[in-house]
Amino acid sequence: MENERIIAVLYNHKKRTKIDIDIPLNITANELIIGLNQGFVLGIDTRDLSQCYLKTENPIAFLKGNKTLAEYELRNGTIINFI
Repeated sequence: MENERIIAVLYNHKKRTKIDIDIPLNITANELIIGLNQGFVLGIDTRDLSQCYLKTENPIAFLKGNKTLAEYELRNGTIINFI
């Protein structure tokens, strides 16, 4: 499971863009939030990560905290919504 990766879709509702992203399943939701925020300049205030989350479809989930992406059972084609 350590090297498993998925191709997910980052859907930025503000810019109306969809981008395929390759992400490892062994990182935490917080690490994903920080990485996406830095990589795509999303403007998320990450000073208090307890207030940060991302919504997903397929499966429906709120990505938050120190739970790994594998624990959320994300899979290829998961849509990560940034609103």
